[in-house]
Amino acid sequence: MGTGRTAGKKTGPKPSFTRDDVIDAALDAGIADFTLAEVATKIGVVTSAVYRRFDSRDDLLDACLSRVASAVALPRPGMSWQEICRLWADECWRICGVFPGLVQVVYSYPAAFTRIGSVAAAYADALAAHGRTVGQAGFALDFIGDTVFSCRLGVEAMRSVDESGESGLERAKERTDASHPIQPEDSWADRGFVDLKVDFIIDGLERNWPAL
Repeated sequence: MGTGRTAGKKTGPKPSFTRDDVIDAALDAGIADFTLAEVATKIGVVTSAVYRRFDSRDDLLDACLSRVASAVALPRPGMSWQEICRLWADECWRICGVFPGLVQVVYSYPAAFTRIGSVAAAYADALAAHGRTVGQAGFALDFIGDTVFSCRLGVEAMRSVDESGESGLERAKERTDASHPIQPEDSWADRGFVDLKVDFIIDGLERNWPAL
């Protein structure tokens, strides 16, 4: 007897999914290198279905970065400008751990910074309450952010493991001559000199803010 089904075809309603489902899948796949095909597979649809929610991969990447921005902690009332700057540094470091691959996107996707407008504005407003101009606030946030992200990029390289199971730090130690003035340390696979560099920047700003 017939079953009423067409051989080889699935019956029932098409699977439904939301924009958040697509974003979740992209972040799970890795914000730096997800593909729309991979995202579609994770949510159980064909690749073309993803275009019902997003126009392109860049459109989806922008949405992922907006999600990242929403996870950034904002300055609290009563914080000193130094505390605000340190919080910014801590948050830049933290979100890279929460969203693997983020630091690569920061340096490879030119529009990445456009997704943090509200976050940057909140930090700029907090610094403005201490007499800083928009230009000065932007300078400080950019200087500290660049410092933290570049350090994070180096740390992730040191943490990476090759096919033999050797880490980047181990390879660096093996290839560094004893006479070299810079000797790889275990801290290079952690925060390393991040906090020291941030403190150095803040110390400089305490002495002189650029006229911006």
